Amino acid sequence: MPADFHNLEIAGIVQETHDTRSFILNVPQSLREAFRYRAGQFLTFEVPWNGMQLRRCYSLSSAPETDPWPKVTVKRVDAGRVSNWFNDELSVGDSILVQPPEGRFVLRSNEGDHGIVLFGGGSGITPVLSIMKSALRTTQRPVKLVYANRDPESVIFRDEIEVWRKEFPNRLELVHHLDSESGFLSVADIQEQIRGWEDGEFFVCGPTGYMDAVEESFKASNIDIGQTKFERFISPVDPDRKEDSEAAVPEQSDEEIPASFTMLLEGQSHEVPYAKGATLLDSAVKAGYKPPSSCEDGYCGCCMALLKSGQVTMQNHDALEPSDIERGWVLACQARPSSPEPIEIDFDAEY
Repeated sequence: MPADFHNLEIAGIVQETHDTRSFILNVPQSLREAFRYRAGQFLTFEVPWNGMQLRRCYSLSSAPETDPWPKVTVKRVDAGRVSNWFNDELSVGDSILVQPPEGRFVLRSNEGDHGIVLFGGGSGITPVLSIMKSALRTTQRPVKLVYANRDPESVIFRDEIEVWRKEFPNRLELVHHLDSESGFLSVADIQEQIRGWEDGEFFVCGPTGYMDAVEESFKASNIDIGQTKFERFISPVDPDRKEDSEAAVPEQSDEEIPASFTMLLEGQSHEVPYAKGATLLDSAVKAGYKPPSSCEDGYCGCCMALLKSGQVTMQNHDALEPSDIERGWVLACQARPSSPEPIEIDFDAEY
């Protein structure tokens, strides 16, 4: 079961570009602990649309160390139900249903003084900006931001980023790329931006083609997958479209079903009973536990856990990169045992 939604007030709205707005949320004192967040995380919203309640996840463009209130930035998407609702319907003083922050697209705690390389494409700048601000304010690590946009009018946060560049001229290297002037970034272009930063920690968020090019560049530059994190924009399936999108649930034979599995959650190990056909998340919730979850459709990545032993199949894993699966990450809302061997999943593992 996902965490509870809470009504938060829209405290401010900023017109960032012609098609993008930032929404500042007023978190009351009673909810401030629940809404404590790390740079790079996201919020899940539930909004009314044509008689339905639709959910979307939007990355925080604020950073807890630099901004007094959490802020998300929403760009209009052609035919986008919720992105257009945000931009057309919300006003200062309105309330909106929001879940507490989640997400693993965050700085690791043990990287020492290694550099941080941020690749943002279009509105993918939102979590990247959050990480940049947090890193510059709380560490001494050098930071490089490679920010690609279609044209000058599309650049979100141009002035804010320039303020940070001027404040940290010796630690922040900024590269603006405009497709209208230089064409799309090629793998060779990206490799050139990586050169000299090969031992860094890499974060990537943006359109699919942009992220695929960056990932290919990492492979060509022999960047270890453990140094990289990707955040993709994937929306959950709306209620009126679910039947068309649902894949068949893999069948399980009795021999494939363990009686229970081990779950590491908030520093404690739990033995969780398992019933045929259920996901690991369903089983944990039925047993009375509350592991992190949100969309429960495999799109948001909120329920990511590290599979430490055993084998599972996943009905949908759009929120995971191939490199995530290679490293053992699973989505608990989609994972079902595929062999009788003991299963152990770790929700506390650092991504």
